[in-house]
Amino acid sequence: MGAAFCATVADLGMQQSANVSGPGDNAHAESFFHSLKAELTRGVLFPSERVLHTAINAYMRYYNTIRLHSGLSYLSPLAFERRVA
Repeated sequence: MGAAFCATVADLGMQQSANVSGPGDNAHAESFFHSLKAELTRGVLFPSERVLHTAINAYMRYYNTIRLHSGLSYLSPLAFERRVA
């Protein structure tokens, strides 16, 4: 399956990239995608791409304005930014 995916990516003219553990690791992005999957998409079958797109947009608003983040002293990113600005 991995080889087929890599071939499809190449056929579409895209270049894959992956970070290795260490200073180049993108822990923030990994954490976000874990939350997105756990809180929005895991076990859900979206009836259309449009419905999925709408759900992701709503999740992004929730994630940035309401959801509390332990790494930000249990504030939302918006509240944290306002607090330090």
